[in-house]
Amino acid sequence: MADLIRKAVAGAALVVTIALAAGCGGGTHPRATTRAARTGPKCTLSAKQHRTIRRAKRMIADMHRLEAPLKTVHEVGPRRLEQELNRFLLSVGTLPPDERGLLIRKAKSAVALCRDCFDALESLEPALATRFGGRPCKGGG
Repeated sequence: MADLIRKAVAGAALVVTIALAAGCGGGTHPRATTRAARTGPKCTLSAKQHRTIRRAKRMIADMHRLEAPLKTVHEVGPRRLEQELNRFLLSVGTLPPDERGLLIRKAKSAVALCRDCFDALESLEPALATRFGGRPCKGGG
């Protein structure tokens, strides 16, 4: 009987120790910083820039349609796809880095099977300007 009581007390002590150890580890959790939490200066876009963004979104849809016949990755894409990509790159070059980066990321998903197209978009993405606080409202050039 004493053996049973000792085992019960030891088991209860073990449960309490485990419960206390699970609670250790600091009471604070680091706050996750999201893109929405880092509010920076918001650029006011002109009517011409809004038209450029709408036109670029249509170009992205066209590029996606032109890429649809490709089933595997190719070094060069169809001529019309590459021409549309060139028009896209020329048109978004004047936009601020944030908008330009967003459009280029969307375009990369539309031309992923054309290696030259993807590399061209990758090389012109304004990664440093958008990540390290470049002048967000200055157009590219």
